[in-house]
Amino acid sequence: MSAHFGKAQLFFHSEQNDGEAWLIAERGRILRRWISEYPELALGEPFGVERRLLDTYGITGKPEDLEPNSDLAGGWATSWGDCPATTVAEDSSVDPTTADADMGSINSMLLATAPTPE
Repeated sequence: MSAHFGKAQLFFHSEQNDGEAWLIAERGRILRRWISEYPELALGEPFGVERRLLDTYGITGKPEDLEPNSDLAGGWATSWGDCPATTVAEDSSVDPTTADADMGSINSMLLATAPTPE
């Protein structure tokens, strides 16, 4: 989608604290993929609000590269470093949990649906 439309983003936020995920792509390339439950599947470099919050926590690299039992990893994972998917969405485009009908569009929005398995 990003190859055709320029940008594509996907966000997952759990109110039950069982995971956060995002994928941000531009011009056909994945810039960042983060899945809190599967950090080994992360791609790209943290940027934007994710990078700023990592810096605040004293994490100079990527969260997926931290030793899982380290204090830094534990502190980050407790609250995802105050970096839930909604925070990344707001920094990258729009926070769907605070948007209202009168907000208007910051650009164009496209919703893709997956085919139904037969």
